[in-house]
Amino acid sequence: MQTAPHIKVIPHIQTKTARGFTLLEVIVALTITGFILGGLFSLVAGSKRLSWTSEASLMRAAKLRAATNFALLENEFHDVELILKSYDYESRAGEILEEPLRKTEASTFTLQSYEIRNSERDEVVLGSRWIQLELPK
Repeated sequence: MQTAPHIKVIPHIQTKTARGFTLLEVIVALTITGFILGGLFSLVAGSKRLSWTSEASLMRAAKLRAATNFALLENEFHDVELILKSYDYESRAGEILEEPLRKTEASTFTLQSYEIRNSERDEVVLGSRWIQLELPK
């Protein structure tokens, strides 16, 4: 290969070492980071949704427990505070389950059924309670 006498060819010598990332490496790193962050955000959202669901379930159980306590105390204590009454649930007294046996002395206690209904959720809870009868003396 002949070159013109006035042009001098200098071989390319790299004196500095290459530093930094290539564009492809940066894109791959950002993609992996995006997938990891997306997975974490979906976990947080699912956890929050589960928390709201469990809180609602816990509140429903507490209201049902309050309605059951009100139904159990309603016959014995006629002046039960209305703070125990849950307006989501309606309690009704049922029939007497056992007639008291009379041997020597009249029994003043018997079992009575009760029913607690939530018409919005179509829930029905059945139970029994001891009641005190008014017997002639």
